[in-house]
Amino acid sequence: MRTNLRQLPVRTAAVWAMVSAVAALSACGGDGGSDPLQPYREQTVQWTECDATILGTANTTFDELKGSDRLRCGYIRAPLDWANTERGDVSIAVMRLAAGKPENRRGALVFNPGGPGTDGLSLSLRLFAAFAKSNPESPQGAEQLRLLDEYDMVGFSPRGVGASTRLDCATNELTRFVDETSSGWNTPESLENIEYNNGKLAEACRKNPVTPYINTDATARDMDLMRGLLGDEKLNYVGYSYGTWLGAWYASLFPEKVGRMVLDSAADFSTTFEAAALAPQPAARQRLFDELLSAYAVRHADYFHLGENQAEVQAIFPSLSEKMQAVLGRPLSGLGYFRKDADSYMNAVAAGKGLDAVLKNVPDPADEDAIKKGLDEYVFDPVSAARDEELREYAGATLYAIYEHLWLNPAFSSVALSPAGGQAVRCNDTPWTTDWTAWSGVIRDAAQRAPLFFSTLLDQRVCGLWGGPSVKKPDFAPMKPLDILFLQSEFDSATYTGGANAFFAQLPGAHRVYVPGDYQHGVFPYQDACVDPLVTSYLLGKPVPSREAICQAKPMPQDAENSGAGAKSAQSGAGSAVPVYNDPEEAGKLIDEFKQGLIQPESGS
Repeated sequence: MRTNLRQLPVRTAAVWAMVSAVAALSACGGDGGSDPLQPYREQTVQWTECDATILGTANTTFDELKGSDRLRCGYIRAPLDWANTERGDVSIAVMRLAAGKPENRRGALVFNPGGPGTDGLSLSLRLFAAFAKSNPESPQGAEQLRLLDEYDMVGFSPRGVGASTRLDCATNELTRFVDETSSGWNTPESLENIEYNNGKLAEACRKNPVTPYINTDATARDMDLMRGLLGDEKLNYVGYSYGTWLGAWYASLFPEKVGRMVLDSAADFSTTFEAAALAPQPAARQRLFDELLSAYAVRHADYFHLGENQAEVQAIFPSLSEKMQAVLGRPLSGLGYFRKDADSYMNAVAAGKGLDAVLKNVPDPADEDAIKKGLDEYVFDPVSAARDEELREYAGATLYAIYEHLWLNPAFSSVALSPAGGQAVRCNDTPWTTDWTAWSGVIRDAAQRAPLFFSTLLDQRVCGLWGGPSVKKPDFAPMKPLDILFLQSEFDSATYTGGANAFFAQLPGAHRVYVPGDYQHGVFPYQDACVDPLVTSYLLGKPVPSREAICQAKPMPQDAENSGAGAKSAQSGAGSAVPVYNDPEEAGKLIDEFKQGLIQPESGS
């Protein structure tokens, strides 16, 4: 790894201070006495060696780079309230990997992994680790190495999470039981408990004086401050999922400051957060199964043993008990982000089908001995003994454990969310449905259309009890002429593709790379000869040749195995005579880790 590093001596604090001061004077006309934001724009960022524990958990890439002069960490002081600096400050943690060739430096490339609430501090390192293994003899590999040579790779913890000023919400009161089945959620007792749990969390967050100032408007202004302190006239940015919402907010506020901007797996910024990100998600997850993954199971019916046609496979979900639907929806939601998890997704369906059959045939679902006996007798895979045992183990150790937690021994803990930055953003950014009758209609519709996936909406009643947004979303009209590059897969179940399509259609200056037949959330890097060259060339300043480029979907695991197209050709770039990566297997692993970071749970930071 270290042999791929092109060492760059760290700029001294004095040089950075001079760059920051020049940028601040340029932005403010040189009048240091009338602008209360001037001290923030003129601050000196102390770039120091990164603390070995700043990421909280072990990170191999960080361990390899922490001795490099190119890797430095710092804190930016920003106003808690951008409209009133007298309220105090927040601290924004930033990690910067300096450009390998300072004489060719284009600026900083800032990353946000989404969430909201995901800590992006180390995201740039994960991508760097993969690109550092690029093969300079490959045209695409050479372009990826140019990114590392010409950009500072910058990750940061948004306000409210990670190593920045954090927001925590907690109270002593205990949560109450909520029935997450499609018919049980709206019983009088469950409705009362939904209102109680969400109301207590909203109340706990209202008690924290930082809460109103954790929102996308403030984070966008933090990024513009960061841009100036990094010495750049333009913000170059890559945002994923919620990070596209943040990027759109920034572009609407500061269109003249937008440089190269990539928005991958986009939310519809033309509407509210509720309508763009949360309300459509259950139906998008159901669509993924009904239209794409059920067909995948049929193509490989002799492997998955779930049905000979799509109707048979699609009938599995309705055949499950409502309690098993609630159980299975949890792992399937997490497995619905990445194409590489397609087999794990269908295996979970098979395991859930088997456990449901066993539970329907035992007098007492709490009788663990009877459950084990039933699972031992159930045939999950009539052909492969190894897969049969693997599915049996998953059904007993994972799914039955979720069943026990939800229905047999539910645990009630104090109402708490730490960090709560993501929840604050969701509730503070735009108005939510406050009327319970109207919101229950949204839930009822989702429960009918997507009974396995609707329960996530039960936790979002909190925004209806929040007290309203703390900011006003800007008009996105300033974005319309900007040359922004979007990426989207057809069946993305996290950021609803219908909304992404609607927003892109309203931006005539934008371009898009679209992948039909895939559900990859976070498309880039795609490790192919279509998506990746378009994105890297755009980031290196080249024009995108068409309004929309259509790139062929990569095969899902069984498709690739049966066609003979293995991981080697995918990782080296389809049709590429020279491999893109010196070590395709290791690069693929690092890219998987990078993309896994896009969906880390809020509490995991």
